[in-house]
Amino acid sequence: MKAICDFTKIPLFQTNGQSFEYPACFLPMLGKAFVQHIVEYVERSGIHEVMIFLSQHADELEQLIGDGERWGITITYSLLKKSAKVSDRVASSEAIGENELFLFCNSLQLPFFLKEHLLKPMRFSDEKTGRDLLWKVCTKNDLTEGAKQELQETKVFSLDVRSANAYLDSLHKILARKGEGLIMMGKEIREGVWAGPGTKISPTATIVAPVYLGSQVNIGSQAIVGPDSEIGNGCIIDTESSVINSSVLAGSYIGKNLYIQGCLVNQNRILKAELDTVYTATDDVLFSSVEKSIPKENTFKSPLLSRLLALVLGLATCPIYALLIVIQAVEGKKPLHSVTIIPIPQKTSSENLFKPYAKKIRILRDRSETQGILFKHLLWHLIPGFWTIAWGKSRFFGTPLKTTEEYEHLTKDWQGLYLQSKPGIIAEADILYSRYPNEEMLFASEMYYRVMDTPGYNAKLLVRYFRLLFSRRNDQA
Repeated sequence: MKAICDFTKIPLFQTNGQSFEYPACFLPMLGKAFVQHIVEYVERSGIHEVMIFLSQHADELEQLIGDGERWGITITYSLLKKSAKVSDRVASSEAIGENELFLFCNSLQLPFFLKEHLLKPMRFSDEKTGRDLLWKVCTKNDLTEGAKQELQETKVFSLDVRSANAYLDSLHKILARKGEGLIMMGKEIREGVWAGPGTKISPTATIVAPVYLGSQVNIGSQAIVGPDSEIGNGCIIDTESSVINSSVLAGSYIGKNLYIQGCLVNQNRILKAELDTVYTATDDVLFSSVEKSIPKENTFKSPLLSRLLALVLGLATCPIYALLIVIQAVEGKKPLHSVTIIPIPQKTSSENLFKPYAKKIRILRDRSETQGILFKHLLWHLIPGFWTIAWGKSRFFGTPLKTTEEYEHLTKDWQGLYLQSKPGIIAEADILYSRYPNEEMLFASEMYYRVMDTPGYNAKLLVRYFRLLFSRRNDQA
């Protein structure tokens, strides 16, 4: 049997006012995008040939799902124009016989059917509401609008992401272990609490089951998380904040003393499900960068004590610096290569936010080459960086400079955050995450550091940095 997946309609949540700019089928559930659960459930039903029709977000969907090799199935893709109908393409397809039964599904709902349901034509509806789930076992002729009522109706348990309320309700169902067949990422550390690798929970934090915590999540002191909540990869829940019956999407930062209930949070956008309204946080940390004024003058000054310390360390490590240049030459690389970066903070305004000043600098290696190993960071970034600090162009701790390509790929809000940040050789993410962070994790860590940036906190980071240098983090160095 084949599965025909109509993934052409990928809506955003349309609310009263702004839209929540996150495609519904990509919403996380147990650490995976909802649409990935659909493909996996289809495979576990015994179907090994899947035809997926795409229109919106085609590249992202194909990259996420892949060719099916990891599940041992064959997946083919067809790109349709917005005006085209999947039923018309299926009807004209020679790959499907006239009387061949196939499973027809969509990207916004997932019925939990049995294998025996695939043996004869039927359509699936929700067991509680009776709503048609638009999934059916049928032939080409059954896809016509007039044939809908001719199919036998089968009521089943289902999940739904067509609205924020439906998504949070589905999340509650799965966390309560209703429905079977979904593969969960992470480990159950205690009854009803799942956590991915690298997640850190303060001893004074309260986790109320059921809760799913992704990888590299940090829960601050006296924070409360749960019940019925999912915290995405790389998120930071700061001190004394509460997250209840909510989903915090990957790379989001929940600041201090905040109360989140019945919401979806995506970085600085908050969707209140009950009110069907989206809010954009606009304070000094969670802000809309396009509208926020940016300092007209570059007010960055590296502390004199830091510059003197960096000068001493730079002189002391000159032999190591010279050795690194020799290693570059031996490996066939340029001792120093040029990159174009966006210096910070910028002398700019919101009108020319998208055309910031750029300049070329010379570096030994890109940050991504160290892959989160602090010993390599020490050698290839901190030791050469002593001279940058001594010249007053950077601090020990702050935001790493981004290349023009990296800057262009940032969201508008992240661009505004970056342009107002202070440059530093050691970033919060270098210490916070046990592996090289993705973009979502970097955003959360930079938001967090912006709040915590004080001399006392930087001193703690320094201690943690050197402690981690001799930990398992560097086994791969």
